[in-house]
Amino acid sequence: MRAKALRHRIPVSVRHYWKLIAGSVGLVAVLVLAVGTIRVSAVVTSDANEGFVITNDIEGTEDLFDTSVAHEISLEYNEDDYQKMIETFQESGEKGWIKADITIDGVTVADVGIRLKGNSTLSSLGGGGTGMGGMPEGMEIPEGMEMPEDMEMPEGMEMPEGMEMPEGMGGPGGGEGAEGGFGGMESSLSFEDPEGLPWLVDFSKYVDGQVYQGNQQITLRVDAGISGSTLTEAVALELVEASGEPSYDWTYSTVAVNGSEAVTRRVVDVMDVTWADDEYGESEGVLYKGRASGQFAYQGQDPGEYEDDFKQVTMEGSADMQPIIDFLEWLDSADDATFDAELAEWVDVESFANYTALQNLIVNGDDMSGPGSNYYLWYDYGTGLISVITWDLDLSLTNAELAPDESASIMGGGGGGMGEMPEGMEIPEGMEMPGGGEMPEGMGGMSSGAGELKQRFLDSEAFQQVYTEAYEDLYERIYAGGAAEEAVDTVAAAAELNGAADTAEGAASLKTIIQQRDEFLASELGAGDIAAG
Repeated sequence: MRAKALRHRIPVSVRHYWKLIAGSVGLVAVLVLAVGTIRVSAVVTSDANEGFVITNDIEGTEDLFDTSVAHEISLEYNEDDYQKMIETFQESGEKGWIKADITIDGVTVADVGIRLKGNSTLSSLGGGGTGMGGMPEGMEIPEGMEMPEDMEMPEGMEMPEGMEMPEGMGGPGGGEGAEGGFGGMESSLSFEDPEGLPWLVDFSKYVDGQVYQGNQQITLRVDAGISGSTLTEAVALELVEASGEPSYDWTYSTVAVNGSEAVTRRVVDVMDVTWADDEYGESEGVLYKGRASGQFAYQGQDPGEYEDDFKQVTMEGSADMQPIIDFLEWLDSADDATFDAELAEWVDVESFANYTALQNLIVNGDDMSGPGSNYYLWYDYGTGLISVITWDLDLSLTNAELAPDESASIMGGGGGGMGEMPEGMEIPEGMEMPGGGEMPEGMGGMSSGAGELKQRFLDSEAFQQVYTEAYEDLYERIYAGGAAEEAVDTVAAAAELNGAADTAEGAASLKTIIQQRDEFLASELGAGDIAAG
């Protein structure tokens, strides 16, 4: 039985206070040995992570992330507040917070904060000129380029003359996988149906220190509008956990808003202060999140220059951006020989090899090298090294034949760049695709620059062995050992338990891809074809 399953069998009250319980027991034992029969009392200290201290951990009735039981969530908020939130979003694109009461499995938590979640996910809602599917600023469609058939454009956006959409590709806005990039392939979002919107829930937004079962935040996700996507992220998360890399919890639940009819939604944990404490230990390092439109480049020593590029998630007040700034300064000036010789002084190379191998194995088209800048960075105080953490996996498991030496893309192909064009998508007459997977002129901005670090690592002969070892190990864990197909069964059962429709079809689609990928990789690895770059 995997660690996650065991963890969710421990009673919630014990699991969320295990540090206090263990510490108290240990303290009592020491004092008994030291002073014999003297009666003692345990001393409770506050969370050491500056910037956030838990003062009220609501226990609940069922473990929210126990996927073996059905869950019910309802939100209640003031309709006037909701309408003002809509107006603000449509005018400026700002995702404002409103107060709400949330009821989870019969337990009501008053005065939580909720706001819209996502970027291109929300483009169909008219968020202040978000543009086509959340394309990065400055990105334009080349003149004459034909787009996929039936792709829905955001309100007010017109297609260039002669532009068509290929069959099977929907419009932007449907996918939470577009946590900062493309993602949404089929738009069905509407402010008239708030129970179907992507929501971020913050239990501590209006009540300092309040958490639910140890979680500061959770999200209610939407789908990417591609085959099997209702299950995709959860399956991919199971595979991340099977790989041994840092992951985050998921579940399914019915969700109702202001008395609406309940719909089935995917609920996931957020990589926040409480997640970092649980994963790494209190005050063991600093967690940063790459911002959707941010750069991964040295811009001088002023921390203010990086506010649009990274969000510091933990240790506010006692740490800052300096570890990342110093690394980017080194990276900016490092030639290939220096990169090979000194990378291990800045980055946990073994962890990075696992990260890069994992993205390929699960065919994640929007990782740190994608337009969504979907990654976190962990700076460890003990080692002084940086690790890259997987985040947002809606656009995974879409291609069975991505070779170990290729990088996935949101277009479904490999090579680290634009990838293969969807079926029916034509290149305008006279237009040539540049070599090396680079985007055509006018279509820049598809990567934050973090992808350059990844590609440089993969291209270096100095790191081929560690990458190959990581790849072969993770292949055995994920595919050869059967974890991938088992994950589909686990996720499909959880979704069906909570009323999700068409789970059998989605599960069958995912299993087909997984089986084909297993066969393809077995052939590739058997031929020794694993050299990256």
